Amino acid sequence: MYGRNDFQGSYYDHLCSIIPQKDVLQTDILGNGFGVILKRWWNDMFLLSYSDRRSQVYFTSSHAMRMERVKQYRRYRSRIHPFSKFRNSWDGLMLVVFITKKFIFHHNTSVLFGQVSPALYYIAVIFEVIILVDLLVNFKTGYIDKEAKKVVLNAKKGLLEYCCTKLFLHCASAIPLQTIMFMRYGLEIDCCLCKTNYFVSTLRIINTVSLYRVFETTKYWIRGRASSKITHVYKFLRIIVLGFITMMQFYDLVDTIGLINIINTGELYNDSLYSILLISKFGDPETMSNYKLICYNFGRICKSLLLFTFGFRSSAYYLDKMTSLTAYIIANIFYMWCFLECFAFVNWLKFPEDQIIISQEITLNLVHCRQLPDKLCDKVKLYFAFNSSIMRKVQTMNGLYISLPKILKKEAMLSCYQKRLMKIPFFSVWPLDIIEKVVLLLKEEVYLRNDALTQVFSVDIT
Repeated sequence: MYGRNDFQGSYYDHLCSIIPQKDVLQTDILGNGFGVILKRWWNDMFLLSYSDRRSQVYFTSSHAMRMERVKQYRRYRSRIHPFSKFRNSWDGLMLVVFITKKFIFHHNTSVLFGQVSPALYYIAVIFEVIILVDLLVNFKTGYIDKEAKKVVLNAKKGLLEYCCTKLFLHCASAIPLQTIMFMRYGLEIDCCLCKTNYFVSTLRIINTVSLYRVFETTKYWIRGRASSKITHVYKFLRIIVLGFITMMQFYDLVDTIGLINIINTGELYNDSLYSILLISKFGDPETMSNYKLICYNFGRICKSLLLFTFGFRSSAYYLDKMTSLTAYIIANIFYMWCFLECFAFVNWLKFPEDQIIISQEITLNLVHCRQLPDKLCDKVKLYFAFNSSIMRKVQTMNGLYISLPKILKKEAMLSCYQKRLMKIPFFSVWPLDIIEKVVLLLKEEVYLRNDALTQVFSVDIT
């Protein structure tokens, strides 16, 4: 039907039969021993995963997924599929690494916290090694071409795409800042006075770039979830975490600028908040412990995010005024983001018709992208115009329907299905009360889901 279309990319109008197929790991790796099982498990970690929900957008059947696994195993065995089990687990690990490293680096390089436990420095170095390994993993991973709706595993194309889009920010975020501090100060890295210089201040400013990786890795939370409610919960969690880390990074940058200003001028300002903290920390270290400073830092971040203050100061340093204004703007940006997510969540709960329209547009776009026949496109349109389909979507997507009493749900089912059942000649002569019972007993059954449909052919053995 189409001259340059892959077999697995489309279902054609023809007589078809079900032909069971084995996975490429079962056909190419033969045997039943422990070594064979381990080899299959290892290769399966890097191939396209059948259980990844994101792959349903790019592969319309299980046969297409099998063909993708065959192509990757035989042609791109050294590459990592973006929808593989390994990549999914690795992204979860990198999410934990970047968030934890943000807090540790903030704690290790701050002058206010004084001497820090050496274990935190070693943990930070381990995280930096993992981040460097992440660069190699990104080089080996294929990329997703969203415009063409396909996954590209070619090494040269993948390297070119990575260098043109993310390489600079990833490399800047992967600079081993804590290791550089070790190389500079050695075992005296926990010295408090060693942090009051331009060198450490420069490292703290460079660390701001890694905020991009935190934003990127937190997308792991909002990947295709089975439940839309859980997806929205993780979206709100992502906003909260990003807001807190962004505000912490902002105050880290502000403290660094304040320290550079003190180094340049050689004096402390009585109306500067950072100068007051330094005087309290080193003037009376017993009353201002690290735990109190950690609590104060946490409260300062929460105060800015919640848009309230502990009181008004009679006089404020000009940098503190600029800091308050900028923090207010950052907090309102995240509030606006949260408001948009709330609007989308309420719209999803209360207006299922909009979701039906969105689902219809997505389905039709997929049909056109896969170059499916026009007859199938017309069937899709008829399906969305079918009252029973609308009823099914209302049942699964509308929170108002779920809260209705059983008697009203019964009336809705009878109104939707009863007339259509009576149009069937076999049921047309049945009594009305029996038809009502049959309607209430209806259950959804799905056959041939994700099965390969292939053309019937005969083999001449003569």
